[in-house]
Amino acid sequence: MNDVMGTISYEEFAGSCFEFLKLSQEIQDGWEAKGDAQQEGNLYLMKLERVEDVLQDGFPPREKCGGEKDGNTEDNIETIDILEDSDDLCPEDPSAIDNVCSNTIITYEYHITYSISYAVPVLFFNAYTHSGKLLTLEEMWKRVSPQHSKQILHQKWESLTQQEHPVLGRPFYQLHPCNTAKLMAEFSKDREDLATLKGLRYMISWLSTFGQVVGLKLPISYFQC
Repeated sequence: MNDVMGTISYEEFAGSCFEFLKLSQEIQDGWEAKGDAQQEGNLYLMKLERVEDVLQDGFPPREKCGGEKDGNTEDNIETIDILEDSDDLCPEDPSAIDNVCSNTIITYEYHITYSISYAVPVLFFNAYTHSGKLLTLEEMWKRVSPQHSKQILHQKWESLTQQEHPVLGRPFYQLHPCNTAKLMAEFSKDREDLATLKGLRYMISWLSTFGQVVGLKLPISYFQC
């Protein structure tokens, strides 16, 4: 890794992906490897996540069905099997008070890709309603986490935009990678040994920073490795 610029080569990216994938499988966090790792820029990781979407002042809370909290993640996001019947997510009693499960379920499809131009990881994602309707860019801007909304919306066309997926060739939303290397270099400066921000540590530091902008939080288990 280039410790000064905060970039990584594709080979380092691929290695960190497989380290991250191994840990994800151990803690059953749902990430999968896709594409051809031998072809530069073709490997990516994918995860599907379903959450309740109840906009409050423009921002959706991330809670379990019925408001039950999940203590295994930093902001109480629940990961739900995408193949699970949505009827199982909610209690059958229609008289249940404050049944938040009556709200829309949003499916997020997260992809960790590699930018050859910027030499950093990039987070691509899409979000769908239960009917399969893709959320618009304007709707995605509204769902940026509250702690990052001011920064993102100030330069929204340069921060969160729709681009062609580098492997699949179809439209996805992305967090633009132009400032990624600079931010990762700042992380390195805080470490006594700059060389420690490599591989799995690099991936976890990057994803825990950029993922939270669009609602993707890492379970605590990733930070205990």
